[in-house]
Amino acid sequence: MRQIKIGNTNFTGSAIALGIMRMNKLSVDEAVKTLETAHEAGINYIDSADIYGHGKSEEIFGAAFQKSSLTRDDFYIQSKTGIYENPKLDYKTTRYDFSKKYLINAVDGILSRMKIDYLDSLLLHRPDALMDPAEVGAAFDELQRDGKVRHFGVSNFNPMQVDLLQAGVSQRLLINQLQLSVMHTGPIDFNIHTNMTDARSIDHDRGVLDYSRLHNM
Repeated sequence: MRQIKIGNTNFTGSAIALGIMRMNKLSVDEAVKTLETAHEAGINYIDSADIYGHGKSEEIFGAAFQKSSLTRDDFYIQSKTGIYENPKLDYKTTRYDFSKKYLINAVDGILSRMKIDYLDSLLLHRPDALMDPAEVGAAFDELQRDGKVRHFGVSNFNPMQVDLLQAGVSQRLLINQLQLSVMHTGPIDFNIHTNMTDARSIDHDRGVLDYSRLHNM
């Protein structure tokens, strides 16, 4: 498995990560097999989010991780937070919440469900147009000081949003996790259609992929 350097850290992660979005559909034993098979294939990067399976995916991961033959050093573990789902409304997303209190409580929940002591990275899960960078920065400082999170980043932020947040946080934003696949090519459409006049030549994201590469994210 090809390894890539993660931002400005000394950690190298597998080019392919194991996302646990649908791990809530697995039994604990099935999840154990998934984790051990991924590790045998050279995958050492886990991606999660607290809303995956409404938290159940992280619970299954935690139970399986403890039952497996793997150790904490075998994986770079990442999770995302900031999207609030209201269980009283059948877990419908009702708002974003980047407040200090919410972020700290969310990380405590993630660590408890995943049965680990720290996250290698925490990402803000999609941008909140009303975020207060200083309050996010206060949360990041406390989470890092308490040893709960080592690195920080974002998911699907455009360049201006990254710069705005970076101005309020003392840690370098390490990662910008973008939605990109053969079925969702938004981040590269503009680059491919350079000097054309069709709809796909319009820059919707302010060159987010190029920006992220330029800033080693």
